[in-house]
Amino acid sequence: MLHGISLRSGMVDLAAAADAVRDLDADIVAVQEVDRDLERSGGEHQAAVLAGRLGWDWAFAPAVLGDPGERWTAAGADDPGGGAYGVGLLSRLPLSDVRRIALPGGASAGARSPGATPQRPGWDHEPRVAVRAVVTVAGTALGVTTTHLSYLPWRGLAQLRAAARAAAAGGGPAVLVGDLNLPVAPVRAALPRRWTHAGGAATYPSWRPRVQLDHLLVTGGVAVRSVAVAGGTTSDHLPLVADLVLPAA
Repeated sequence: MLHGISLRSGMVDLAAAADAVRDLDADIVAVQEVDRDLERSGGEHQAAVLAGRLGWDWAFAPAVLGDPGERWTAAGADDPGGGAYGVGLLSRLPLSDVRRIALPGGASAGARSPGATPQRPGWDHEPRVAVRAVVTVAGTALGVTTTHLSYLPWRGLAQLRAAARAAAAGGGPAVLVGDLNLPVAPVRAALPRRWTHAGGAATYPSWRPRVQLDHLLVTGGVAVRSVAVAGGTTSDHLPLVADLVLPAA
């Protein structure tokens, strides 16, 4: 969600972001590039504020403590609070068993340069994480995990495999969704057995989409009834919206 910046105004606008989430008419929404208590985004806990506007439950997992555009340290299992940046879940349904998942790669401290490219891999030291929670729908427990992977393909693929293993913990119905920073072909090739790619279309950049970097993956008997890309001006990525069918409890 580009830490809440509206592409229309160029300003942080959580009211517009909440309206965009509401317009999706979804039950669970995964968000990436979420700020907590950072000066650049008005010092607000964005996941909590969005959930409050919607009357929903929420979960947040920090990847870094501090501003990722300046100086930061890697977040750990013990969250001290304060300024942070990471990923989150927003849900109409109560979330339980919330877990932060650390993914391989990344440094303990540093600064990410906006000029980093795959040709300069040393510049992308940002730690990556996932957050997993359980929602119960008509008696069926569904594991929902979201993540935001490295834009360096070799690192992102290793993180994808680790995230998929963690998302499928317990062996029940599960989904893994997020900005994987990878196109469709390598995502499908890297998926562990029993995972299925839901499909979709180009999601990035939102003003002229050319590549699908945002993906929904399912396992444990979850079926995909439909998947589509919605419009929007609240992020540099377009939202991917899916209608899922869960196995009976």
